[in-house]
Amino acid sequence: MSPLLTFDGELRAGTIVDRPNRFVVRVRFGGDPERAFLGDPGALAGIVEPGREVLCSPVEDPDRATDFDAIAVLVDGVWVSVRTALANDLFERALARDALPPFVGYACRRREPALPEGGRTDFLLDAPDGSAAYVEVKSCTHVEDGVAKFPDRQTERGRRHLRSLEALREDGHEAHVAFVVQRPDVDRFRPFRAVDPEFAALLARVRDAGVGVHAVTTAFDPPHYRLRDDALPVDLGE
Repeated sequence: MSPLLTFDGELRAGTIVDRPNRFVVRVRFGGDPERAFLGDPGALAGIVEPGREVLCSPVEDPDRATDFDAIAVLVDGVWVSVRTALANDLFERALARDALPPFVGYACRRREPALPEGGRTDFLLDAPDGSAAYVEVKSCTHVEDGVAKFPDRQTERGRRHLRSLEALREDGHEAHVAFVVQRPDVDRFRPFRAVDPEFAALLARVRDAGVGVHAVTTAFDPPHYRLRDDALPVDLGE
């Protein structure tokens, strides 16, 4: 399959030195460490670790405190994307190609639509029958023994999003949550109950209420992003 997206900027390989805060990673490219913006504020345990190879892109912006963007980290021979916001773009590109089985025939009407009861979600889609469907997209990178797990730190925001989807279903609207796993080395998805048991319980509850729960995997083969598994099995059990 042709790439969903291609990164068209410069990619520079370096080595992670440390992570001074959630949004910055220090990287050594040969000389003194440089600061790179980290677009994934998750825990990233086992991913953003000292000594790991990382791909970064130089950014020329005098108003920024960092001169690079962190793009992907090499983990056991696999590039793991560390750009949370990219999950929405990957979902939209796959949707436009009818590459996602639950959404064949759907089309994007609007990104970040307002919800009837306040707040926003990621996508408002036109379903094949002309009705509307709301979709919340979540980026996932944490993997243990082939199992992708979300979230990797507690997320009140994520719980709020699930409650909003549940309210949409109660009002008769079609609603979905889609987990985009930004690495290919997985064979199923499961909520990270040990990290956020309330999120795990809510995810099972909203699925029982009729919210679609889906997961896909993508692969980054620099500079290309591809869809790998268009229907990753979802396990909501213990």
